[in-house]
Amino acid sequence: MGDKQVQKRGWKHFTIFTIIVGLIVGTTSVISDNLFLLGDISFTKFVISYLSIMINSLPMWFILAMFVGYTFSRSLKEAALFAVIYTIVTITFYFVIGYFYDDNAISTPITTYVEWYGASALGGLIGGVIGFFLRKTPFVLLILLAGLLLQLYINGMSSWNNIIGISQNITFCLMILSILIYLVTSKISSCPKTQLPNSMSR
Repeated sequence: MGDKQVQKRGWKHFTIFTIIVGLIVGTTSVISDNLFLLGDISFTKFVISYLSIMINSLPMWFILAMFVGYTFSRSLKEAALFAVIYTIVTITFYFVIGYFYDDNAISTPITTYVEWYGASALGGLIGGVIGFFLRKTPFVLLILLAGLLLQLYINGMSSWNNIIGISQNITFCLMILSILIYLVTSKISSCPKTQLPNSMSR
């Protein structure tokens, strides 16, 4: 298979991923913005609310941009480009779906859209680049680790007062723990093994 065919196939897979995942993320993010969690909720509503809030969180948007950069790119330039395109498409889905969901969306000032698109593009670019470098070293995950800790700080102590907030925070804590374990095991496995002297190896 020639280089052009490989590139065309890569764009095709990336496009399918962007449309499907971007639409899912955009839809669940709109749902997350319009949740009213008062009193007891059913198990089904809990699952929908939990998934919507998790997917709409900054760490998950960042992780998906990392995934794009890690999976679909063949170079650093492609990683940044693909991740930015994916994030821009996703935020566009979010705005379009939100426009039909909420009548107040029409009154949103243009500066808000500029800020959101700018921040999304920057976040997507950084995420894509980190995803690309993840192929070379696992320690770029320290950036994601810092982001997860920041999210816990932003959530604050009040987020531990309801079942959705508790579930989200526990998920972030488990992700932090998983990253730490992965980094420690990667460090141990990368350490050179001590060679025994010939006289001791017999």
